[in-house]
Amino acid sequence: MKVGLFGGSFNPIHAGHLGIARKAVADRCLDLLYFIPAKVNPFKLGADVAGGFTDAQRWDFVTRVCARNPKFRAWDIDLARADGPSYAIDTVRAALARHPGAELFWIIGEDNVGDLPRWKDWETLRTLVQFVAYPRTPESSTEIRRRLLAGEPVADLVPPCVAEALAGGAS
Repeated sequence: MKVGLFGGSFNPIHAGHLGIARKAVADRCLDLLYFIPAKVNPFKLGADVAGGFTDAQRWDFVTRVCARNPKFRAWDIDLARADGPSYAIDTVRAALARHPGAELFWIIGEDNVGDLPRWKDWETLRTLVQFVAYPRTPESSTEIRRRLLAGEPVADLVPPCVAEALAGGAS
């Protein structure tokens, strides 16, 4: 079994995230791909996220997206952590326990590749998972939050199910 792990803030999840996820599934012939919203990104400790969404809202957005693709799954392992940052090594170990013998792929943006040696337990992590890097897309969670705060439309940047949620619609 081939399993993709796509961690991130997803604040909110946007069309660029979905494009990367679809590409990863196709490129690596993944059986499934988990979207894993981070509780606390260790590289963003203390960051002020203007207009940021709550954990519950981010989870709602991710589950809406995953409900529309049979290869996508939402996994709340990081959100369920009581306290502290979300570390990939912990998530990877849990994924291996959930899917013994699976081949794991961690999906990241190309801009994060240089930081990999700074990740917790990097030397062990790189033996447990294959990293797959994709270029960042023009869509940005920061731009989406800026637009929302300014009362501007975001439907061109987010999947329709997320646009519906942002507008207060039902799932």
